[in-house]
Amino acid sequence: MTNALNAQECLERARMHEQLAATTADPYARTMHQAMAAEFRRRATMGSFDAARAVINKPMAELCAPVS
Repeated sequence: MTNALNAQECLERARMHEQLAATTADPYARTMHQAMAAEFRRRATMGSFDAARAVINKPMAELCAPVS
């Protein structure tokens, strides 16, 4: 999956995967498309994935309060 998508693009991909899930006869493919749709909807509600990753990847010294 692409990490640099905005909320609107995530919602568009979620709708695409929901449509694919609804039209496929393969139960494994349907499950995968439903999971992908759920993940894109989750990303759309979270906001930018890159912003979250930038905070998580900071060194621990920057994440912790200074020790006196």
